[in-house]
Amino acid sequence: MSKAVTDQTKGRREAVWEVCDQLSAQGIKPSLRSVKIHYPRGSDTDVQKDVNGWYEHVFSQHARRRMIPSLPDVVVKAMEAFWETASLEADSQFVKERRALEDMRSALQEKLDGALAELAQAKASAAKSDQDNVDLRLELSHRSTLLAEAEQEIKELRRDQEALRNQIQQRDTDHKVELSHMRDTHERNLKAQREDFELQVKLVREAAAQQSDEHQRAMTRADEHYRDLERRSLVEVDALRTKTKSADETIERLRSTVHEREMELVGLKTELRLIRESQQAQLDDLAKRNSALTSQIEQLQAKIERQETAPSQSKDLEG
Repeated sequence: MSKAVTDQTKGRREAVWEVCDQLSAQGIKPSLRSVKIHYPRGSDTDVQKDVNGWYEHVFSQHARRRMIPSLPDVVVKAMEAFWETASLEADSQFVKERRALEDMRSALQEKLDGALAELAQAKASAAKSDQDNVDLRLELSHRSTLLAEAEQEIKELRRDQEALRNQIQQRDTDHKVELSHMRDTHERNLKAQREDFELQVKLVREAAAQQSDEHQRAMTRADEHYRDLERRSLVEVDALRTKTKSADETIERLRSTVHEREMELVGLKTELRLIRESQQAQLDDLAKRNSALTSQIEQLQAKIERQETAPSQSKDLEG
């Protein structure tokens, strides 16, 4: 590719120099406008460069002829051919270096564009991360509200549990007092009835000595009274046992309710612990993501600074 460029440059310069020679022979001073009339191809910059080269060539020929007028024309032409070849090589080297610098500049520009694109993507990611952080903060706020409500509900459950426990204790105490009172009352009644029965038996026995028939009838009445007393005592004992069983069933139900409330409290405590662990994990993940994004942005900025510095150094070398 560089050889084709060199041949193209050489062909254009020879054509321009030929036009300049023709204009000079006609007494016209070669210029960009006059040359473009006869040679319309090529850019103005390249044609002007070739015109300037023609002037330098003519000036160098005139200078050499003045410096070495005694040399033969063959030697002078040989020196001019050597000089022309050296000029062509210098121009070719200049084209190569300029092409290399342009390629380098293009590569650096591509890298800079890529870095800018990465930076834009990183900024977009950072913006999305900020939005995610906002959503996460809202979610954490909502979770905190739920946590506060759960803690309040736990406090209320604890108060209800304490009140229920006190109520159960009070009912148990009242039941024990009532049972004790009923036992005492029954024992007093039974004792009084027994004393009364014994008194009647004593009276009957005393009267039996006097009258056997009356004694027999009194004994019969005493037996019936004793059986009736025993029957009523058994009925009262059964009723007392029924009341005791009902009270025990009530206490058992209350204890079951307390157990269920305690199980609910354990579940709420477990849920509260899981919510706190989830919040801590989300906060740790958020901190890691922010740190990674900050590091990535710093690396991209440093990369862009290095790439922006490289083109300026290339321009200094080209100058």
